[in-house]
Amino acid sequence: MHNCMAKQSGRAPSLSQWEDVRYFLAVVRHRSFSAAARELASDPSTVSRRIAVLEDSLGSTLFERGARTVRLTPNAEALIEPALAAERAMLLIEDTARRTESEPRGRVRIALTEGLAQHVVVPLVLPELFASYPDLSVEVHTSDAVADLERHEADIALRFFRPASGELVGRRVARLPLAIVCASSKKKAFGKLRLVDLPWTSYELSLPDMPESVALGRLGARPRLVCSSVETQLAAVRAGLGVAIAPAAFVRALPELEVLSVAESIDLGELELFVVTRASIRRVPRIAVVYEALVRVLHELDEPVPARLSKRGRVAQIGRE
Repeated sequence: MHNCMAKQSGRAPSLSQWEDVRYFLAVVRHRSFSAAARELASDPSTVSRRIAVLEDSLGSTLFERGARTVRLTPNAEALIEPALAAERAMLLIEDTARRTESEPRGRVRIALTEGLAQHVVVPLVLPELFASYPDLSVEVHTSDAVADLERHEADIALRFFRPASGELVGRRVARLPLAIVCASSKKKAFGKLRLVDLPWTSYELSLPDMPESVALGRLGARPRLVCSSVETQLAAVRAGLGVAIAPAAFVRALPELEVLSVAESIDLGELELFVVTRASIRRVPRIAVVYEALVRVLHELDEPVPARLSKRGRVAQIGRE
């Protein structure tokens, strides 16, 4: 119908604004108006209306609507690469404009896990940053999902894997040896058990090749409790419900936890922690000060705990117990 309308009106297909491309790509990526709306901080009816306007402007149908998902038409498939090129150009314009800044002011978005946010970044990094740079603002986005920095979903990310070559640059700030952790009140009782008999906990987002999953697999241990987040898992451990494989550094931030020593030996591996950003904004003043503050504090996770970072006066040799 749209094609007929375009022919009858004699209009040349046109895009009215960059927002058309954003809405189009969001629906392409998610195959759903609802999911696209969440990405765009909008609502499904608005997304549907914007797509309808775009289809009318171009004189072609882009999506076939279903009950829960949408299907791309050949017209939409043909537009994906040009739309992605337009997106890259717009994002580059944003980054280039930011390089003209002279002072650390404005918003910086950090993507990281809930645990790093609660126990490290918020209490140990942000107070000094805000005191030093009153015109700086920070958005903390917590998730176990990987933020797409190249699509500007965040400015800086804390990741447990090395960034791929290309637009992203990063620095490894810590090696975090894994350990078996338990509640302090349970250390004596659990220390008498064999590894396979320990009341293990895990979290369901743990991937098969993650060090924690590999270690549990080698043990043949079946967790008695599976959680949907690391924070819930650690809450269960603190409550004495079981043990977890986690960075030994967690005992610094959570004084209720202890590293459990067992007679049997097992190599639990380690996690590597990286601070990552885009090369195009690495030297932007507001990005630079946040990046360097994160590097400075997170690097100390790799070292004996300094007294100034030890809450409640508890200083420990993290990862060396």
